[in-house]
Amino acid sequence: MGQPAPRAPRPRAAPDESVPGGLVGREAELGALAAVLDREPATTRALVLEGEPGVGKTSLWEHGLACARERGMRVLCARASESETGLPLAGVIDLLDEVGAEELAGIPSPQLQALEVALYRAEPGDQPPTDQVVALALLSALRALAVQQPLVVAVDDLQWLDPSSQAALAYASRRLTEDVTVLLSRRPGPRTPLERAFAEDRLEHLVVGTTSLGGTRQILARRLDLRLPHHLLRRVYDTTTGNPLFVLEVGRMMTTVDLDQIGEDLPVPDAVEDALGLRVADLDPVPARVLLALALDADLRVAHARALAGPDAVECAVAAGVVRADGERLRPAHPLLAEAARRSASSTEVRLLHRDLADVVADEQRRTLHLALAATEPDADLAERLDAAVDRAAARGATRLAVDLATHALRLTPDGVEDTARVMRLARLLHAAGEKQRLTHLLEPRAASLPEPADRVRAHILLTGGVVRDNGDIVLLLQRALDEAADDAGLRLRVLCHLAENEAVIEVRDVATADARATEAVAAAGELSRGAQRLALYTQAWTAVLRGRPVADLVDRFEGLMHEQVYLARTPFRVAGQQHVWRGELGLAAARFEAFRLLADDRAEPQPYALARLHLCELDLRAGAWDAAEERLDEWAASTDSSLLHWPMYERCRALLLAGRGDAAGARDWAERAVTEAETLGIRWDWLEATRALGVAALLDHHPDQAVTHLRTVWDHTLREGVLDPGTFPAAPDLVEALAEIGNVEEAGGVVRVLTEADRAQDHAWARLAAARGGATVALAGRWSDADADALAATATAYAGLGLAADAARTWLALGRAQRRARKWGSAADSLECAVAMFEAQGAPGWAAAARAELERVGARRPSAAGRLTTTERRVADLAVQGLANKEIARTLVVTVSTVEFHLRNAYTKLGIRSRMELAPRLQELDRIPT
Repeated sequence: MGQPAPRAPRPRAAPDESVPGGLVGREAELGALAAVLDREPATTRALVLEGEPGVGKTSLWEHGLACARERGMRVLCARASESETGLPLAGVIDLLDEVGAEELAGIPSPQLQALEVALYRAEPGDQPPTDQVVALALLSALRALAVQQPLVVAVDDLQWLDPSSQAALAYASRRLTEDVTVLLSRRPGPRTPLERAFAEDRLEHLVVGTTSLGGTRQILARRLDLRLPHHLLRRVYDTTTGNPLFVLEVGRMMTTVDLDQIGEDLPVPDAVEDALGLRVADLDPVPARVLLALALDADLRVAHARALAGPDAVECAVAAGVVRADGERLRPAHPLLAEAARRSASSTEVRLLHRDLADVVADEQRRTLHLALAATEPDADLAERLDAAVDRAAARGATRLAVDLATHALRLTPDGVEDTARVMRLARLLHAAGEKQRLTHLLEPRAASLPEPADRVRAHILLTGGVVRDNGDIVLLLQRALDEAADDAGLRLRVLCHLAENEAVIEVRDVATADARATEAVAAAGELSRGAQRLALYTQAWTAVLRGRPVADLVDRFEGLMHEQVYLARTPFRVAGQQHVWRGELGLAAARFEAFRLLADDRAEPQPYALARLHLCELDLRAGAWDAAEERLDEWAASTDSSLLHWPMYERCRALLLAGRGDAAGARDWAERAVTEAETLGIRWDWLEATRALGVAALLDHHPDQAVTHLRTVWDHTLREGVLDPGTFPAAPDLVEALAEIGNVEEAGGVVRVLTEADRAQDHAWARLAAARGGATVALAGRWSDADADALAATATAYAGLGLAADAARTWLALGRAQRRARKWGSAADSLECAVAMFEAQGAPGWAAAARAELERVGARRPSAAGRLTTTERRVADLAVQGLANKEIARTLVVTVSTVEFHLRNAYTKLGIRSRMELAPRLQELDRIPT
């Protein structure tokens, strides 16, 4: 296939000295827009305009689209609305609305079919397209369009963009290398999945603030021909805080009164929303009806509006300034106007207009939804139509829309008509959507009285994902499900899998028995459904990793059974990622978790996404990437999906983060909260990790006896309950260090032997290094040995090679302490300086202070001569003289770049120089000085 002909250079718009209409005092924002649009073609970049409602971000966004078109760029735009947030791929449909079928002809056939279904240009077949295929098709479409001309993908009010469109655009944006500019506007809030898809160097963020006093004057004069004396202008500015939309609404109200009669108080409401409400209330009936129709159905077209409100309806609404026409499409002049129309309308008005909308829209799914929203009495026929709509929505992966439709289907089912199938379908959809409260409210009163045993079993299992007080509630629900299963082998297997997972992963109890049950379930599931087989494989994956066995075969078998979309939270992919973390295989773990996170993001499944964030946070905590872990925890704390994870996972991760940074007091506070909550809830996993954090905090505070108490508790529990992978709860190295400090080398040696055996049986990289570290630590606690010191140094280097920076720094600290005790001053200084540099590079100030305190003790015994470099500083300096860059030196010495920079700074200071050019001659002078 030939390569496409190169495009002509992107034309640049001639400078425009005039201020764009309606945009006042926005020179900086306009300059940022121009810079993004005029950049040289390179790769996909994004500009986000963030601002409060009414501040003018949409006007800037629209100006950006106009400028893009002037530059000859192709613009795909979507205007998200609150009413369409639950409609699947509504944003993608908007983006590709004007893209003809002939422009998509080059997309591979399976992708094209999926995209046509997603765009409602084709019906779904027997195998509905998955979200991944739709996202891949969107990527192919954007690439095909970008080849022809520079492309702008623009979304207004990003906070309302439906999750499936967010996911598809995020997937495409991560992979686009073509010349595409993404222009977004949104209200203040956490970063959206689409924004997180861009690397920091490809994302610009511009906060759109309010206008100035002068800007307020210009807005009133240009838009309303209203000129005010300064004292009134100042009062308008103070009242509106410079919000342009509020300025206009207040100005409109002032045009209706005698300015000379205005007293101390301006005749304005307290908020822009109230001002808009008053404006909507003053509308004539025709534009008011069109605006409300837009609020209820954001996909309203010109023909729809005319059918609803008369032949002149669109012209009246546009003339009233509340609606804008874009070809055949209509939209509110401002999203807040639509919100105000919806708030001010009575429930009867809304219901009747939904009924009328059902008469004019062509799409069957939209028509059915409008009819449901208009209905107040049971309607068997409409409920059946809704059943079909639920199936179509589910087939398109639109879980939240399917929830809404299924809710209406159940609500409209007449009394006396069997509704169990609708109840169970809605329950499954609520579970997938993370709607815990609604799930419990739906099933709790009915679970025990459902007519079929299979439904009673499934209902009790589903309720474990609803609102529960503690793990005891979950176990009780599973026991009831087991009772309902009676002698049905398939139903019993399903319940036993859930019980085995609970024992192994929640309670961390009798893992060997749970593993035996899971193994038996896998064997028995071969005669059952694919769903039963997948559940058994997922359960055994958990018990297998805890027992230290590989799970690649289980993962492969599970993938072979994925003929339909499955619930991500119960897949073995994240379990395999956990095992990589425990074994010190961080690169493999990161790849697993990131793929899992992207898939959860693409599917808009909230609980799997929350789990992915948890696992990535745990990975960062193991690696000593404290800043990254804290960023994930901050996102977690600010997110609405934090309640989807039952247990004190957040608290114990915070505790481990603070322990890793060296904040003993903070770590104790969070860990004690986690321990208390875990004990109350009966959650042993989080209890063990929080107890480990208490042990690390005690070590940092120089209380080795307390550290032993906490860490021994963790270690003994895992051994007693059959957890054979020692990296699952990695207390062993800290326990050995604490035991050595209190002189209990015999017990410490026993821990080392368990680690050695685990490595021998499991070929376990982390256990191997932990055994080497522990063995050398125990040996050096008894007597000095150069061989043991070399072994500890080699272990620190090996840790760094695996990306386990925190373990590497702790090992250098332990070696430096041993060297200091043995009066090996120079070697101790080298080791401790390396530890300080690594701790500082990681952002662990508490541990850096501990290492620095040890270093001061070394210096107090034997001050260094002026100009004398430590061994490590000299090695770094020699490599720098040879011409190696800092990154190359870091690779050579298996340390971080920050560590190299630290040693170079120290060397420059000691040698009295400022640059590398001075380094070689100064080292030569130093070598000529007699030692």
